[in-house]
Amino acid sequence: MKSGRIVGSAATAAIGAVLLAGCAGGGNEAASDGNVELRWIMSADSQKEVDVWNHLADMVHEEFPNITVTFESTPFKDYYNKLTAQAASNDLACIAGLQAQRVPDVGSLFTDLTPSFETTGFDIDEYAPSIVEGLQQDGKQLAVPYDLGPYVLYYNKDMFDAAGVPLPTPGWSVEEFMSAAKALTKDGKYGFVADGTPDMWLPYVLSIGGTYIKDGKPDLTNDKVVEGFTWVTDLATQEKVAPAPPASGASNWPADQWRSGNAAMYVDGPWQLINAKENVPFTIGLATTPAFDGTSITTMSGTGFGVTTSCEHPEEAWQAISVIIGPEAQKYIADAGRGFPAYLDAQANWYEVAGVDGAKEAIDTALATVDPYRTTPKWNETSALLQQYGVQAFNGSESPETVLEQVQAQVAP
Repeated sequence: MKSGRIVGSAATAAIGAVLLAGCAGGGNEAASDGNVELRWIMSADSQKEVDVWNHLADMVHEEFPNITVTFESTPFKDYYNKLTAQAASNDLACIAGLQAQRVPDVGSLFTDLTPSFETTGFDIDEYAPSIVEGLQQDGKQLAVPYDLGPYVLYYNKDMFDAAGVPLPTPGWSVEEFMSAAKALTKDGKYGFVADGTPDMWLPYVLSIGGTYIKDGKPDLTNDKVVEGFTWVTDLATQEKVAPAPPASGASNWPADQWRSGNAAMYVDGPWQLINAKENVPFTIGLATTPAFDGTSITTMSGTGFGVTTSCEHPEEAWQAISVIIGPEAQKYIADAGRGFPAYLDAQANWYEVAGVDGAKEAIDTALATVDPYRTTPKWNETSALLQQYGVQAFNGSESPETVLEQVQAQVAP
């Protein structure tokens, strides 16, 4: 297997001929001595994440001493708004993170990296094909992935043990989930927590055979979507095993409730492991989302890094990316627990250092039936509206069907 890095100085010199640069991007500068300073923007929700990205930026300088990468972070909830704002003000960083779900919205801000692969011997086949495909648009490879992962169930093992409740296992049923959630809901604590964000409840729609896109647009009011969303909101309004989200619809609220020990279970991706292990005082477990009639289908996500269209130094930007997503960096990310690596040879490292009950079994089981999580243009807006209006469905002031109708009318009238 070839190394997933660019090879040869002659090859790297050819990149500038095949990557087109648009208007000037702010702060991406070249000195007269050939040294280049590049800005790199990516989301980060903790100092630990910032430290990981800064370490990778340092690795770039070690590999290419003429390149200095300056990392810029912003919370995930604000990242794509900041990215588009930078583009609108002609201040876009040279290197940027791109999540697969956001390709329909911001893919036009990225250049096609395929010519770079061809001229430098970079082997994209060394990366998980599902997320490689997810970062494509109109036949163009807009980014090389650094992580991927199916949404799985995080649980607080200490709460399960204290309540004498059997631990979740990959493939467990919705009946087993409900029994556990009820037993764990006591003394002001809850068995589960969720909000209206699609990542939290689409697995339940998919597991009962539903779809949420039709003719390239959100289809949020069909019977299966209503049924799946209602099942989740009923956990708060009917079963009383989940709390209602705050009226503000605060981002990351379910994760915060789980981390603080107020809820025993919630849905998230493997990329959250680093924050969880650093910030929770209990033992973490992973399992699949519960199966309906033997079927559990979850969504997936993943992110990569690409060169923006306004970058004045696409050759150096690609050199930097080749390090940031290269084998050494991918194994570093795996060892740090930052995310389940897209580089196939680094995945064993992640499992080795994860130290989380059921992690490999849960992820392997989820990946066997995972839905690629296709999205539509303005999915960021759709997700934000579902989170905002979803509060009403979780607190019982509006029916789940009405909430879905309200969002549908705004995003796909």
